[in-house]
Amino acid sequence: MLSRDRFKVEKVSEGLYRLDVRGLVCPYPQLLVTRALNSLSHNDILEVILDNPPSVRDMPPILEERGYNVSVVKIDSVTWKVTIQARS
Repeated sequence: MLSRDRFKVEKVSEGLYRLDVRGLVCPYPQLLVTRALNSLSHNDILEVILDNPPSVRDMPPILEERGYNVSVVKIDSVTWKVTIQARS
């Protein structure tokens, strides 16, 4: 069962939000990202911290098809940051 408190979207600054889904495996990172993006305003940015390689591989193309701008940065050997700009 997912802890609602652990996987909440955190407001970093105006228009910038962070969601840490480390420790989760598919499909949970994608579901939480979709839910978070649905709650953001146009042009807001969501940073997703994750450690699940299939999510890093699969999420960006799906989000780009839906019109989001996506970039992926590898933070260390097991962690990535996916930055997603909400559709304008």
